[in-house]
Amino acid sequence: DEWIYKREIVESKIKSILGVIDEKIYARKCCIKEVTNVEAKTFLSLNHLQGDCKSKYRYGLYYDDCLVSIMTFGHLRKNLGSSGSENEYELLRFCNKLNTTVVGGASRLLKYFIKNIQPNRIISYADRRWSNGNLYKTLGFKHIRNSDPSYFYVFGQRRENRFKYRKDVLVKEGYDQNKTEHDIMLERGIYRIYDCGTMVFEMICKNPDD
Repeated sequence: DEWIYKREIVESKIKSILGVIDEKIYARKCCIKEVTNVEAKTFLSLNHLQGDCKSKYRYGLYYDDCLVSIMTFGHLRKNLGSSGSENEYELLRFCNKLNTTVVGGASRLLKYFIKNIQPNRIISYADRRWSNGNLYKTLGFKHIRNSDPSYFYVFGQRRENRFKYRKDVLVKEGYDQNKTEHDIMLERGIYRIYDCGTMVFEMICKNPDD
């Protein structure tokens, strides 16, 4: 479905991995601004494979008044098994404009967030299908664990998030409570496809007791 519906993004990512650069911009030549929710949603939908997600802080690098790189943050998401204080955040999204490399962009955006928000701790997840984690290590994050593979349900040529089809949701819709989520979905002719899990990274910015 990524190749069918987001082919330009997939091709851009492959070119980046191969070192094929259409446009190179240096972060030091860009200005940093807070990005509006609407602009962030549009930019991420066009340039990030996972699209937009709800965020509290959104920072962008602008080159000639054009947004070329974005990084977003939010409080730790409970549905991913995370918990923590109000001053702990998740780096949710980072991407550049399609077919563009912004040299030093991720580092500059992350430092700007840390300087202005002063978090105690930041975590982030790297998709193991696409990432080897090197960017996070370069930024100063520590790899703390790998998550198990997760799964999606396949509807036609699209994947849908499994959280929409939890057993409690299916039972409320009238399906047999004595059957498992997987059995119910199989009986409906809806199959699973698995990913490769994620790498979980952490950055301790300061000791909250200091």
